[in-house]
Amino acid sequence: MSDQASQEERRTPITRRRYYSPFLSPLHGSNTNSAALIILNTPIKSTANSSLPDVFRVLWKSTSFHVCADGGANRLYDATIGPSSSDDDIDENDALIPDLITGDLDSIRPDVRSYYEQKGVPIVCVEDQNYHDLDKSLMAVEKWIEKLTTTSSSSSLSNGDNDSNGFNQSSQAFIYGGFGGRFDQEMACINTLYSWGQKEAFQQTQMSIFDEETGVILLSEAPITNEILIRFPDVEEGDDNESREKSDQVEVGEGPTCGLIPIGARCERVYTSGLKWNLDGDMPLEFGGLVSSSNRIVDKVVTVKTSSPLLFSFEIVKR
Repeated sequence: MSDQASQEERRTPITRRRYYSPFLSPLHGSNTNSAALIILNTPIKSTANSSLPDVFRVLWKSTSFHVCADGGANRLYDATIGPSSSDDDIDENDALIPDLITGDLDSIRPDVRSYYEQKGVPIVCVEDQNYHDLDKSLMAVEKWIEKLTTTSSSSSLSNGDNDSNGFNQSSQAFIYGGFGGRFDQEMACINTLYSWGQKEAFQQTQMSIFDEETGVILLSEAPITNEILIRFPDVEEGDDNESREKSDQVEVGEGPTCGLIPIGARCERVYTSGLKWNLDGDMPLEFGGLVSSSNRIVDKVVTVKTSSPLLFSFEIVKR
């Protein structure tokens, strides 16, 4: 019997897919080596204590492959090297060098391009105007994922195995800067979740979009049950809460307010657990009808089973 056939026999059918919060890493086993970050052309705004905002800082540290989508290179440069950067962060910021800059390259400034070229960053022009710069960045992430699957044959990611409980052992792709700008660009980012989520290379990749105030993930349709673990559900945290008070350290993460948004298609049946207002499949979610907004996570794990792909949104809070 061939090795491939043996692997096929050992695989458990995928029945569940879990969203691991990057704000919980490494508490819940997030694999930095299989996580990528795409930086879009939106401002990376400094905070009172740092030139790097909290969500961006966590996403960078939680990922090992960093791609700037064209003008996203300007934003990274301005936040880490330019006038808006802080002298207090100079050592850390100097290490924030992307692995790739790609797109049609009509937005990257000459000084920024020169700086990253001197740092040895590959800068790849993709001129096809049928695709957005985000699509072109995801093309690069797709190649990176394929490389992972061929070079790390002993890992669960490489052979597509699932654990004994039927969990999909997935990589993650975080997109930073998808909200707060032009509405049509926000919708293009959401459309990207749906279009790329259907590609074979991304069947094992959890895709999400973040800014400093909110985030969204795309949930898979049945028969897969989605499990979502966020940083700050509305539950008693006991000792963890006490230790945070003693350290006086402000932490950032997904908060309890959430939504189930049927933006891609009508969802005939949606079943949930772990929410304040759970859905039991008796009423479809659709625009012009019911949209589950301003819901609340009241358990450590939320489960969602949906008849069609569905967006799950959450707020970002600091505590």
